[in-house]
Amino acid sequence: MGGVRSMVKKGLGEMGFNKGGGVINWFPGHMAAATRAIRHRLKVSDLVIEVRDARLPLSSVNEDLQPSLSGKRRILALNKKDLANPNIMHKWTHYFDSREQDCISINAHSRSSVKKVRFAVGMDQLPHEEEGEKAVDGSTPLPVLGSL
Repeated sequence: MGGVRSMVKKGLGEMGFNKGGGVINWFPGHMAAATRAIRHRLKVSDLVIEVRDARLPLSSVNEDLQPSLSGKRRILALNKKDLANPNIMHKWTHYFDSREQDCISINAHSRSSVKKVRFAVGMDQLPHEEEGEKAVDGSTPLPVLGSL
């Protein structure tokens, strides 16, 4: 009980709050580094699979990365569909489809959802390419970079 009393007696400055009411930097360094790495990879990516929580797809968007996503082909994957209300899930996919945004509902732990994502990006339609084989235009195929 003594620990709680000593915390209550501490001033705001001692607890890490900003007395002046300014902005507190809570964004951890590893999250900032990951955001920088994603921005770097987005520069060389043609396709982005943006994964959001199916239960709250508008609230789970990463606003910091949205400007970097403009002009990219984007597939919105609403993950955790097994935890979302199926009636509302249908409305969300219709909402995004009506805005001409490719949208699929998935459960990342399900093989059928992985196949659904592969089909959405066109991987299941491509012929299997051997290591070092050239594409039709003579270029070497690039690996897929996963980020978001």
